[in-house]
Amino acid sequence: MDFNMKKLASDAGIFFTRAVQFTEEKFGQAEKTELDAHFENLLARADSTKNWTEKILRQTEVLLQPNPSARVEEFLYEKLDRKVPSRVTNGELLAQYMAEAASELGPTTPYGEPGPTARWALGLSLSNFPPSPSLPLSFNYINNT
Repeated sequence: MDFNMKKLASDAGIFFTRAVQFTEEKFGQAEKTELDAHFENLLARADSTKNWTEKILRQTEVLLQPNPSARVEEFLYEKLDRKVPSRVTNGELLAQYMAEAASELGPTTPYGEPGPTARWALGLSLSNFPPSPSLPLSFNYINNT
């Protein structure tokens, strides 16, 4: 193991300098680094895109891996001859997230290109998809176990 003391001291010095600058900026004792307006706009768009991507990804995972407790609840309502309370399906929620992302990020982005018809069709087709009674309640859709 090659231990370089000069490199360690240099890295510690850079870290300390940045920590001091950050602290002074937060307390208002130092002049804050001004960023270009175009760069700040790109940074805001990148953050928004990241947030929507994560939200859509999480909802897609929920769609692919359904909640077994919801299936048990529907099964119990069916056996008790009661009406299942209406709620937004996972597909409809995914379509809603896609529509909100498209409206926020704009039609020129990949999120805005599919259009409202595709998102509506996704939500509608998944809400009308008949559940298969042959699938066990604990069926794992991803691992197929």
